[in-house]
Amino acid sequence: MAKKPNYMTVPAALKELEKIEMVRQMDNVYRLDHAITATQKTILKAFGIDENYIKTSATRLSELLKAAAMPERDEEDGAYEEDNLY
Repeated sequence: MAKKPNYMTVPAALKELEKIEMVRQMDNVYRLDHAITATQKTILKAFGIDENYIKTSATRLSELLKAAAMPERDEEDGAYEEDNLY
């Protein structure tokens, strides 16, 4: 017996995709909180996106967040920007 395809409503699909989230780990690196589920893969496939794209995007975003969190050093005196606030 062939299985009938199960279609999702737009709100249900969005709710399922909202479950893809990143969390900051103890080493201050952001990682995907959970693996991508089969349902999420099916929804993403409709948009031409696969699991590897999500993983590489999460890695790239983690690197950007890590770089943004690092304080910039002033090249002239070697102090951090926060030191010059007062």
